Amino acid sequence: MEKQELTTTIKPVSLATLQPKILGRELRDVRSMRDALALATTSPSQYPSLARLRADFGDEKIETVIKLYLIDVCDMVNIKRPLREPQIEALASEIVATYYSLSIADIHVIFRKAKTGEYGEFYESLDMPKVMGWFRQYFDDRCAIGEQESINGKYNDATVPSESERMTRYFERLAKKKNK
Repeated sequence: MEKQELTTTIKPVSLATLQPKILGRELRDVRSMRDALALATTSPSQYPSLARLRADFGDEKIETVIKLYLIDVCDMVNIKRPLREPQIEALASEIVATYYSLSIADIHVIFRKAKTGEYGEFYESLDMPKVMGWFRQYFDDRCAIGEQESINGKYNDATVPSESERMTRYFERLAKKKNK
């Protein structure tokens, strides 16, 4: 059987591709922050950070993308008191300003988790503290995962001796001392 190569085409990022429904189809298998972190690492040009998007398109257009996500959440969950327009505008601005290091894949995961109830019940209303709480929790968890992966990467680095190599060297040094 012939080995087939998996090829992926990198599409340029456009504002149209950042809409929740379009990105939702593209990222349907991205369900965790580890998945989003992997995408941000392996495909930063396809799934850039909010900071990169701000530099490319400007604050106002990226805030509009966040507004679309906020409206999508309000449409998808059954709440009596959804976000009002001034709240949506304030949230979009705050998210883009505060969480600029998150990738668009992270944004997608946060809103997916919110819609599926992973951040808790809505209790018939949605407000700024709840939404910012989702981002705060996600960001803290993502930082912890990034830290852990960084630590684990240190021990998998080829330039850092493995535990068995260090022990072998240690015993060799002890043997040399004993033979002197």
